[in-house]
Amino acid sequence: MVWESPIYRFKTDVDGQKQEVLIDVTGSAPNFNKPGKQLIGTFTSLLKGLKPSDTKILDFGGAKLRNTLYLLKKGYTVYACEFEDLFKRSKQANDFWEKCKKFPNFKKLVFPKDFIEFDDVFDVVLLINVINIMPVPIERYNVLALCRKKIKEGGRLLWYTQHGMYSAKDAVAPLYDGLITGKGREYKMFYRDFTRKEIYDMLNASGFTFDGNFSFPTSGSNQAYAFKADGGILLEKSLGLSEKQLIKPAGKLEIIPRNTWKTSKIEKDPAKRIYETAIPMRTVKPVGINVLETYIEELETVKAGKSTAPKYHDIIFNILKLLFDKQLKKPIKEDPIANETQRVDITFQNDKEVGFFKRLDEGYHITCPNIYFECKNYKEDIANIELGQMSLRLNDKRGQFGIIVCRNIKNINKIKDRQNDLIKKGMYIIVLADKDIKKLVKFKLNGKEEEMNDLLEDKLKVLV
Repeated sequence: MVWESPIYRFKTDVDGQKQEVLIDVTGSAPNFNKPGKQLIGTFTSLLKGLKPSDTKILDFGGAKLRNTLYLLKKGYTVYACEFEDLFKRSKQANDFWEKCKKFPNFKKLVFPKDFIEFDDVFDVVLLINVINIMPVPIERYNVLALCRKKIKEGGRLLWYTQHGMYSAKDAVAPLYDGLITGKGREYKMFYRDFTRKEIYDMLNASGFTFDGNFSFPTSGSNQAYAFKADGGILLEKSLGLSEKQLIKPAGKLEIIPRNTWKTSKIEKDPAKRIYETAIPMRTVKPVGINVLETYIEELETVKAGKSTAPKYHDIIFNILKLLFDKQLKKPIKEDPIANETQRVDITFQNDKEVGFFKRLDEGYHITCPNIYFECKNYKEDIANIELGQMSLRLNDKRGQFGIIVCRNIKNINKIKDRQNDLIKKGMYIIVLADKDIKKLVKFKLNGKEEEMNDLLEDKLKVLV
């Protein structure tokens, strides 16, 4: 099973030597007795408009339950999800647990089994300093995918993390995309600093979109973002994010003794001051995940056809955002135009700063303040009706340029004839098939922005 234990075994360079390092992801649970002022303000904003008695909250990675207890007192039903190890080892965690148990609206989910098997949905999910202390990239996506499956449509997710807490000089050693912390501890900790873009990319790939309707208090360097559950899990097949794959039999485990929180004053019997926990014997080798590259792998699993069109649309939307992050801005999916009589699959505003879309304006003198995309997940070639649909989006005010993205093109000449007819009316439409999208992604991953521009310009030059 993924998450066989809160303890991970790694090998990494420490002070120039290869060493085995044990990381306990519950080791970073803070010792605060209650949420800080900024976090309380964040809760107030996030939960505005929700009736406590009707609201189910998941406190994922609830640690020592300080936030759980605070929300229980407010009347919310709170499901606290955490490894059981922490409550055996930490007196503070155990004390908070005893306090929480007195509330009828408290629900405990022992991680991972209880959480994976949970078959209801939450209204709100809290991820407070969770993803940033997880050392294995694939497991971050596992958590986000499970949270998406267990939150209601339109539900609210809070991402709240510390930012800029550690530097390499303060750490034990680097580990893949983060740092090992906890100098002097037998069981170390892990910290990964995420940029806002990285956070958005992960959440977008997991079925969440940023919700700008919430205003959170700012203090220090904490990152607080609200997301809305309104999309599909886009990397499920390529990354193997199903529950069945998460509950595969565990590998070999080493059983080791650890001290409980009980002291000799509390427990006279030394044997009862010890508990046993399991550590995987295998050494974890973290594998990186490039979201853009993984979208292409997922795209290949999406069959052409009407039933899979929404997922195709979502994947292309996110690919385009990553491809043209330096050229286009303010992406909108299902954009209403023409007094809401039309709806465009994808609209970007043209930055006109660099690249192909700047050349459209300055070199070809094509009016293009907006760039329109239509996504066609057809088995067959697009036809006049699809080109006609795009032409309705275009004029000399909104923009004269659009791109149709489709799965394949068999008869390119037939499409060109219609494209040329539209050019005579001042409407410029190019078509990108899957193979073109894959080429663009390859160029982007290799830092070949100019080759991306050339591919797009070649599509236009054939017409003009």
